[in-house]
Amino acid sequence: MSFLGGAECSTAGNPLTQFTKHVQDDKSLQRDRLVGRGPGGMQEGMRSTGMMGGQDQMMDEFAQQPGQLPGAPPQPFAMEQLRRELDHFQTTPPRTGSPGWAAEFDAGEHARMEAAFAGPQGPMMNNNSGFTPAEFARFQQQSRVGMPQTSSPVTAGPSPMMGGYQRPMGGMGYMGMGGMGMMRPSYGPMGMQQPQQPAEAMTQDKGKGRMVELDDENWEAQFAEMETAGNQKLDTEANDAIEAELNDLDRSVPADNGDFESVWERVQTEMAASRKLAEEDTDFNVNENLHMGDLGEWDSFDTLNTRFRDPQLGDYMFEEDNVFRSVNNPFEEGVKIMREGGNLSLAALAFEAAVQKDPQHVQAWTMLGSAQAQNEKELPAIRALEQALKIDEHNLDALMGLAVSYTNEGYDSTAYRTLERWLSAKYPQVINPKDVSSDADLGFTDRQILHDRVTDLFIQAAQLSPSGEHMDPDVQVGLGVLFYCAEEYDKAVDCFSAALASTESGTTNQQEQLHLLWNRLGATLANSGRSEEAIEAYEQALNINPNFVRARYNLGVSCINIGCYPEAAQHLLGALSMHRVVEQEGRERAREIVGGGEGGIDDEQLERMLHVTQNQSTNLYDTLRRSTMAVATGAQLIAQTLRDLGVTVIFGIVGIPVVEIAEEAINLGIRFVAFRNEQACSYAASVYGYMTGRPGVCLVVGGPGVLHALAGIGNSSANNFPLLVLAGSAETTAVTKGAFQEMDAVSFLTPHTKFAVRTTSLDFVNGAVKNAYRTCWYGRPGPTFVDLPADIIQGKAAPGFRLPAPETTLVAAPPRTAGDPASISKAVELLRTARSPLLIVGKGAAYARAESVICQLVEQTQIPFLPTPMGKGVVPDSHPLNASSARSAALKHADVVLVLGARLNWILHFGEPPKWSPRAKIIQVDICAEEIGRNAGTAELGIIGDIGLVVDQLLSSLSNWRYAPSPIDGRFPTLLAESAKKNEAKAQKAALLPTSPGSPLTYQRAFQVIKTTLNSLTPFEEGNIVYISEGANTMDISRSAFPLNHPRQRLDAGTYATMGVGMGYIVAAHEAYNAIPQPGKKPKKIVALEGDSAFGFSAMEIETMARYRIPALIFVVNNSGIYHGDSTTQDSWNALQNQTISNDTKSDDGKKGLRSTSLLYEMRYEMLANMCGGKGFFVRNEQELEVATREGFRSDTVTVVNVIVEPGIGKKIGFAWQGNNNAKEGSAKL
Repeated sequence: MSFLGGAECSTAGNPLTQFTKHVQDDKSLQRDRLVGRGPGGMQEGMRSTGMMGGQDQMMDEFAQQPGQLPGAPPQPFAMEQLRRELDHFQTTPPRTGSPGWAAEFDAGEHARMEAAFAGPQGPMMNNNSGFTPAEFARFQQQSRVGMPQTSSPVTAGPSPMMGGYQRPMGGMGYMGMGGMGMMRPSYGPMGMQQPQQPAEAMTQDKGKGRMVELDDENWEAQFAEMETAGNQKLDTEANDAIEAELNDLDRSVPADNGDFESVWERVQTEMAASRKLAEEDTDFNVNENLHMGDLGEWDSFDTLNTRFRDPQLGDYMFEEDNVFRSVNNPFEEGVKIMREGGNLSLAALAFEAAVQKDPQHVQAWTMLGSAQAQNEKELPAIRALEQALKIDEHNLDALMGLAVSYTNEGYDSTAYRTLERWLSAKYPQVINPKDVSSDADLGFTDRQILHDRVTDLFIQAAQLSPSGEHMDPDVQVGLGVLFYCAEEYDKAVDCFSAALASTESGTTNQQEQLHLLWNRLGATLANSGRSEEAIEAYEQALNINPNFVRARYNLGVSCINIGCYPEAAQHLLGALSMHRVVEQEGRERAREIVGGGEGGIDDEQLERMLHVTQNQSTNLYDTLRRSTMAVATGAQLIAQTLRDLGVTVIFGIVGIPVVEIAEEAINLGIRFVAFRNEQACSYAASVYGYMTGRPGVCLVVGGPGVLHALAGIGNSSANNFPLLVLAGSAETTAVTKGAFQEMDAVSFLTPHTKFAVRTTSLDFVNGAVKNAYRTCWYGRPGPTFVDLPADIIQGKAAPGFRLPAPETTLVAAPPRTAGDPASISKAVELLRTARSPLLIVGKGAAYARAESVICQLVEQTQIPFLPTPMGKGVVPDSHPLNASSARSAALKHADVVLVLGARLNWILHFGEPPKWSPRAKIIQVDICAEEIGRNAGTAELGIIGDIGLVVDQLLSSLSNWRYAPSPIDGRFPTLLAESAKKNEAKAQKAALLPTSPGSPLTYQRAFQVIKTTLNSLTPFEEGNIVYISEGANTMDISRSAFPLNHPRQRLDAGTYATMGVGMGYIVAAHEAYNAIPQPGKKPKKIVALEGDSAFGFSAMEIETMARYRIPALIFVVNNSGIYHGDSTTQDSWNALQNQTISNDTKSDDGKKGLRSTSLLYEMRYEMLANMCGGKGFFVRNEQELEVATREGFRSDTVTVVNVIVEPGIGKKIGFAWQGNNNAKEGSAKL
């Protein structure tokens, strides 16, 4: 049962689910695919749903879920068909399978089965009216190709394992067996026996349905006679019924795209009828019809010698009335239609006539197969191409086309062999035709080996032209197909793109293949979750060939995948109209061909001759119905709202029920970065808003998830970062009942957020999310919160419900306000008369993107500037007016201070003496009025407005004034210069002091080695490094050790002094700067300088970085403690540990036992990177540190450098930013 009970139970590991790909006619390469959904729209197929517990219990629980198994539509018992199928199978014990899969296999579509329910009304499984001839005929029609071409039935409720359409299967898909599903007993969920009709219902006047007692001796002959007679009668009835059905289907298709509204109304009526049918189908009880004994045989499934056969599709079925039979050279007519981009159905009729005239016309068979494939009729295409190969087994076009069609139909192993045959025919130097794989059936492992072998051979063929000058685009197409089957979509995209580039450049003469290549590229993009890019590719294909039905179909499916259902229906209707050859140009062309240019044919005759009966494609109609019946879930509405708001990435940790939101977001092309802890992801989302200037979005579960995310909410509030937090919660009906993870999150978070709301209906979802997004961004940035109950996430919108248009959802950037002119004049006058002016640049200035005008202000006025820790880089640190090295002197002696985007909090010592001059006049520029006049600020001098606009106003008012102190008043610049020279010399001495042999590195020396090495690898001026720093000593010392010349490229603990932000900040920086390549810009290296204590808060996010291939370079500055360590040797540390363990810590000098700040001695943090597939370095000296820095910088994976530094024993624990009280305890007071 490992295939059914493992973690991948619903996708790649489950051959039953994989079989539905074939059953549902899922075109994996040429056709864009819709995503199967579980409860509430949860995606199946591509992403699995875990199932826990024992297999039998798991299946019991699954089978007992209400609504899990819908009533199957009646299925006739076709003995002859079953006998024919049995010829193609090895004898294996009968077995049943997953109920969810079986339900999909028995699925029927409403519109094509209306006749089956024409009798007395009642629940489907209790309908005693028997089977209609139409139903029987449909079954026979399906049986000709081995399986039905149907989608899932309409059910009364969602079913976790019933995705109407599935994404690519995991691994090799394990599809293409073409037969396993037919080897089933006629009971259980796959072949559920229908209830027998009562005797009275079977006794009728003329003997129809009368029960006949057979002679014991001659029963076989009698049975055969009855069967023959019965079959003849049923065949007659069935043929009449299917003809009627096809006529109804033809009438259901619009004459042209202009009749969209009437068809739309008709399909909507069908949808309502289907829902009514689903509601009636409620009497069927799974527990009464399904027993676990029916499923027990799957316990031994792993040991079965399961094989997969090639498709058995039979001969090509021609149209009976073909307009081209009277044409002298129908092949040339077909070629002309194809060359001119004409109607594909018309071209197919021409090629049919050609091969009927000359059955050995191999090119006509090949073109017929190509036309049918492009016309979204895969099975006729396969039949035609197979016939071409029977005539010429080395026909390259037929081999490649057939390989693609086999892939689309799920016959993967047959596709691999066909590609191998193509390669042997064109490149015998790569593979000898004698070495081509046999047509023997293959098991799971053999198929994987075959795939790998053929892939290697195609790579060898591609390497025959290493420079690419003579690239064979067909080799790239073959490689693209192989990579596609392996779900290596990026490689497949590269291959199809290379084939396109080669073809478009004119290096090959295969211009007629361009539209096919664009479509294949689009399908690959779509099935890898890149629907928007796929749509662009499909449009390219349709620009080349507007009648390309398959591209039109794919375009419709992509519209469904992104929730644009009416648009999807319009595209699908367009494809259907192309099928019927009813466009005016198609009719006129047919009239011209048949009438010899004289139009000698009337409309009635033309209609009859153009009526297609044999090679209908039900898939277009099925998908059209699905597009109109699709009902958006709450998760889809939330994800679509985020997309329409412009959100490109979400940070979070998912669980029930918010996982559905994350999956829907991924389907829409939004990146979802999954963390290991809500604190880290909330930190990441908060700082992402600071770096990008747009709100960061965090998605977490309710209850404890919200509590953990509160850390990021607090960080956002303290630092004024725009942050939107979305969280799940208990169902609205379960509030106050003690529901799972129930929490009144709105009340809890209201004091800490700008806006907190709980959605109460699906109609309110869009507005709630939009308002929260806008509120966190506008005005003073900060956090907002939206509580999403489970029943809202998993609920379904009313039929026809649509979100507002994306352009109305999109929130424009916040409006910018300029300063009050009177306040501007007052500030200008103060600056002009100042003796010791100073400019302070905070992170608010960086957030406002005001670096250009602030640099201009510094240059024009020549006022010294002092950046705050995260304001560094707004004006380059290398600027000569930078007062960072004379910080204390600048604050103490400045008389007029212009504060741009910084608050007078603890970082600036509240603007109060003794750090500041008591006579200083402070001009605050802030977007938030509440900050004006706070602490030592002067309210009447404050300016409220956007920093960029206000600085521009100041520049205009200051005109050409610049600070040029007179000799009498010139002491301020001199003080700054002297202080800076003194402090820089002291820092330089510590940084350049070589480490003594055997001694540990100092902070200053370690940072000097790191900085020098990094600057040798990338020029400092280019700003190719983003620095992140946290920890006590590590953050304080590194702030001055690593100067910056660019804004928003240094992140630290910030206003809240939050430890543990580092790892989340790394991921956020990568998403902000590197996740989406920017033309002309190099990726930035993320370098983190972490104290060992701070690193420990979020160290497990190393796995997150490894998972997303974030090549961060992380230095863990390890002194074995918080602030400082306890010991210089392992032995002495062990002694302290033993004292602590034995509780022997009483001491007058505090030297017994581990201190409260102690950490494990020389912890091997670097091994965490090694375990996750990254690089780890343990360094003790300068040489090792330099080597590790170089290698880590060049690494394409996460790197952790564990730097052992002096423990700092005996040093006093202090805080440089803390205000000092100069009054000594016990001293006299004046």
